[in-house]
Amino acid sequence: MASSTAPNHTVVVLGAGFAGVPMAHHLLKRTPANVANVRVILVAPNDAMFFNTASPRGFLPVDADSSTNAKGTPGYGDDRLFYDLAPAFAKYNAGGAKRFEQLVGRATSLDPDNQTVEVKLLAGGEVQTVHYDTVIIATGSDMTDGSPFKIVSHGGTAETKAALAAYRAQVKMASTVVVAGGGLTGVEVAGELGSVYGSKVVGGSAPAAPKSEKKDIVFIINEPLPLGVYGAKDSVRQTVADRLDALGVRTITNTTVTATSPSPSNPKKTVLTLTDKAGKTSTLETDVYIPAFGSTNNTGFIPEKMLDTSTKGRRRVRARKTLQAEGYDNIFVIGDVLNLIGPSLKNVTEQLEVLAPNMQAYLKNWAASQSGGAKNGVAAAPLKDYGVSDTIVLAASTGPAGGTGQMGSMKFPSFLIWFFKARYLGTDKAQEYANGNRTAQNSKW
Repeated sequence: MASSTAPNHTVVVLGAGFAGVPMAHHLLKRTPANVANVRVILVAPNDAMFFNTASPRGFLPVDADSSTNAKGTPGYGDDRLFYDLAPAFAKYNAGGAKRFEQLVGRATSLDPDNQTVEVKLLAGGEVQTVHYDTVIIATGSDMTDGSPFKIVSHGGTAETKAALAAYRAQVKMASTVVVAGGGLTGVEVAGELGSVYGSKVVGGSAPAAPKSEKKDIVFIINEPLPLGVYGAKDSVRQTVADRLDALGVRTITNTTVTATSPSPSNPKKTVLTLTDKAGKTSTLETDVYIPAFGSTNNTGFIPEKMLDTSTKGRRRVRARKTLQAEGYDNIFVIGDVLNLIGPSLKNVTEQLEVLAPNMQAYLKNWAASQSGGAKNGVAAAPLKDYGVSDTIVLAASTGPAGGTGQMGSMKFPSFLIWFFKARYLGTDKAQEYANGNRTAQNSKW
């Protein structure tokens, strides 16, 4: 219950993903009533949390018998990928408290000096100016080609669901499916498709579909083996390649998709132009093309002076180790848009463990400043530093039955990947995440 004597404080959280949702919950649950009357405004185009780490399985038609499949679930529907946020946050407005509000839209402009954010609402396109005391930037990134591995850039929850549904329908009817991109997303989509539809090859076959339903699954990567971008061990990369091969996935290496066009003989098909390392081009016709590479950081609304424009920074927000933006103590940054380290769920999880206590210390200091605490000799609560770790932690599922990965120099066996990831891709914990009861690793959030 809010304290009538504590000062009011509005926190705007930009982004409703793996960083924004838990931080909004944490502020509303954990801020002591005698420190500040916190009001949270969550700004995001999605009114449901998209558990997008499981999205590779969402490109496949749903298996009606998935609930009884002990090895995992081939195909995920919307019920496993999207979790409504309104019920999860309703408790904070009980009794007319009005402590929480969500604006379903995208931030279009941040004015850090006047402490305002302009938000273009998804419904109707109206632009609303929101004033804040503190803002948390957790806007993440979009897929460059618009594939629904994230909330689609042209819409929100409904549009992302529609895009996934379109892919499911196309995959169901297809004879050939091409996945491009040798990162984690591409590997996992190829593995999901191979697990259900892969054709019989030397080394094994995928048992999930009858022979009449087998499809030509093609995986195109611009390197000799997948997962090179993460610095993974050669043995891990080779294991991924071998597992995909055993599932009946046909991999084309050292090649990039450089152009796409409708097939002149059938507009429902796509012709891909492929270019290899030597510059030689060829074409490949496919029923379904899934680009699983390339992302753009969602920082277009942020003033240029706040961005790291270096090659490594990729126009992410310049921040200090306390996760505060350079030059602005009341702006915090987390996730893909943070310039201190590359994007990953592991990194977001670690950043949450720093940002949450830092926000509480910061709010305590802010409240003290409102009552003249500093003048009266009250010491400021210290903020923690985020310790950037270069240790590789990588878990790649190749379908519901397992996968491989590594931590540091240690390679993960397939059964561990199955147990901790591949079975459910995290969706067994997704509702609790959306409800604010846990993060990816912290079950007592």
